[in-house]
Amino acid sequence: MLKRISFPTLLIAWIAMIALCLLAVMFSSTAQAQSVYKPLPTNNHPLLKDDFPPGEIGAIQLLRKPELRGLWQAVEIRGPKGMRVNMADAGQFAAELPEPARVAVLIGSVYRLRITGIPNEPDVELFPTLEIIDRTHPPAEREHRFPIPIEIDEMDLEDAARGEMVMRVIYLEDNQVAEPVDTAGKPQRVIDLQPHQDALQHADQLGRPVAILRIGSRVPNVTEGQDWDAFLYGCPAWSTIKPIPTKQQLMDEGRWPVTANSGSISDRR
Repeated sequence: MLKRISFPTLLIAWIAMIALCLLAVMFSSTAQAQSVYKPLPTNNHPLLKDDFPPGEIGAIQLLRKPELRGLWQAVEIRGPKGMRVNMADAGQFAAELPEPARVAVLIGSVYRLRITGIPNEPDVELFPTLEIIDRTHPPAEREHRFPIPIEIDEMDLEDAARGEMVMRVIYLEDNQVAEPVDTAGKPQRVIDLQPHQDALQHADQLGRPVAILRIGSRVPNVTEGQDWDAFLYGCPAWSTIKPIPTKQQLMDEGRWPVTANSGSISDRR
């Protein structure tokens, strides 16, 4: 059967087709406009999670913030009385650090520590990792006076000695929501989480995570070779930093400002 379409009918069909195309374009533009303002899904996956192996979070942070590359950050490692800390250096553990252990480390690197002198566990050695993932912003040339405090309490050590995996995420509080509580000279405040909760995400909601301490019961079975070097994470560079001077030390060195209310003025008659 031969089908013929007269001109007027073809013209109407052509106009109808153009109208349908325009309508389709309008719907497409509307859909695109709506997709721009569509809210993000609530079940989205975060970029960083606390179950990442040591080193991955620091590496991602260096990609996100290239200005952190090569920067040194002061840290202070404190623990119960009698706890001793050594840091890996040049393929072995260096001499014991003074208490508290105050060192400058590279942001984004992973440092292997050796902890001995554990209360009630004199023969136990633990080998935690310390990963610095962000920096603080102390005054210039006074970085040693404002280290990131890394506190390890007896419960952390006891849990790790029993075979548990302990993770501490240290964060700087958001000054907009932080509680106005004086914590100077007091133990570091700790928030305990359930195993299913993500410590990194929780810390990110409260402030800015800057360090991750992982303490487990893993003990190395080699002391040389590639496996040993991998266990030590390549021994990234670190350096001890000078202690914070006390007021009396500053006065003895003549660096404490003399004021009208100080006793030194009243003694001069």
